[in-house]
Amino acid sequence: MKFGVFTDLHYDVIPDGDKRLDKLLQSFREEKVDFILELGDLCNPTEKNQTILKSLKSLGVPCYYSLGNHNIDFCSPETALNFLGLQKGYYSVVKQNVKFIFLDANYIRTSSGYLPECKSNLADKTGQFPYIPPEQIQWLKNELNDDKFYVICSHQSLSNDHIVGSHSRGVVNREDIRNILEKANSNGNKLLFCLNGNDHGDSIREINGIYYYSLNSVSYIWQGVKETFNYSLEIHKQYPHLKNLILYKEPLHIIVTIDEKMNIIIQGMNGHYQNVTPKEIGIGDTWNGVSIKPQTSSLTINRRG
Repeated sequence: MKFGVFTDLHYDVIPDGDKRLDKLLQSFREEKVDFILELGDLCNPTEKNQTILKSLKSLGVPCYYSLGNHNIDFCSPETALNFLGLQKGYYSVVKQNVKFIFLDANYIRTSSGYLPECKSNLADKTGQFPYIPPEQIQWLKNELNDDKFYVICSHQSLSNDHIVGSHSRGVVNREDIRNILEKANSNGNKLLFCLNGNDHGDSIREINGIYYYSLNSVSYIWQGVKETFNYSLEIHKQYPHLKNLILYKEPLHIIVTIDEKMNIIIQGMNGHYQNVTPKEIGIGDTWNGVSIKPQTSSLTINRRG
């Protein structure tokens, strides 16, 4: 099977979202992918943005969506899920003998329970997020209890240990989740690899025999260090967050092939910054625990079971 993967388009905060999406779909069309995985933060769930879903549907292959934290900046999780055509933020899809398991870490753990990580619930700074609640953890254990091979998809990382202030970039209870995955992998290496977005950077980590691939944003780096004004006054007025972004020139993504022996080839790409580089604003090649070079890494994982 062959599939395309992209994440963090953030259509509403960039001026070239349509052009970027068109080039992305062109690549998927040329590669003749069987389906697409989208790892979150696609766009705001508005009626206007239904055109994005229609563009993805025009490829004629399924697209499976992840709920990102910024999908619910201005709405309830139910509104965003309905927009994406999902009943829940966590679900699974079987392709041949591979089960793709989508996790939803958009929760805040508080002293009294678990709340969705939407803006209205972030006033309590003592809560821990992003977090995968117990009910979903039990569901995950059940999903891993069959004769399939597994690919784990999540918006937030299960491997990034970076902390920004008191906020975790990765899933807070990621070690608990990794222990579950490692247990499922202990009999025959059934866990093929894990995919995530959110970090707007490029990273591959192998932890206890499992590969964790953090996919770079299709669009940009959020830097928030030095404001830059590289576009017209009119464009900056329309897109007020643009001054804090370092845009990539190309729409970054990967193409993944899984052969009949469960060997995996991840085909990455090398791109360019659009018009300002991290060096020009005084930051290095890494940010938030990942590489912010304009690329997506290639990787081959040979079956060891």
